[in-house]
Amino acid sequence: MKALMAGAALMLAALPGAVAAQEGEKLDCVALSVPGDTKAAIGEAMAGGGDEASREALFKDLASITEACVTRHGITAEQKGPYFDYSLARISREWLANDIAKLGLSPAVVDKALDFGPTGANPDLSTEMTEEQIMKIVQAYVETGIDIDKLDGAVWEKVGAYAAATSIHWNKRKLLGY
Repeated sequence: MKALMAGAALMLAALPGAVAAQEGEKLDCVALSVPGDTKAAIGEAMAGGGDEASREALFKDLASITEACVTRHGITAEQKGPYFDYSLARISREWLANDIAKLGLSPAVVDKALDFGPTGANPDLSTEMTEEQIMKIVQAYVETGIDIDKLDGAVWEKVGAYAAATSIHWNKRKLLGY
């Protein structure tokens, strides 16, 4: 009897970990299913690259991959839109983080300046950044020793796209609840 109770207790103790693993698989599904060259194209598109037709084709491909993950993981119809947005933002965010890091800019500076993260304020930048938010980013880079006068508009556009993607990433993840 004690062995049975101990076994049941162990199963119950492992349950939150198993649930978390399943939730992680849901969050990872699209990002792990998209080929690397497609991720790069999505990142470039989110930073303003490419033309309308190529962006439409990318989003169509991403939608079919997302649909497969929705089916595989039993994601509800209500969560389908936020799940697509989360996945698009995650792929864009990861690519843009790597891209701006190659330019000598740490994405963590943006995260800290705008309080992004699992427990952060995560301001909504899905439409536009305020002048105050832009200045917080600029000041944060200045404080890390970056000579902002040496950065051109294309670099700042990628930083802005990273901030927007990060905002959408955290807000849609919170909305999904896992």
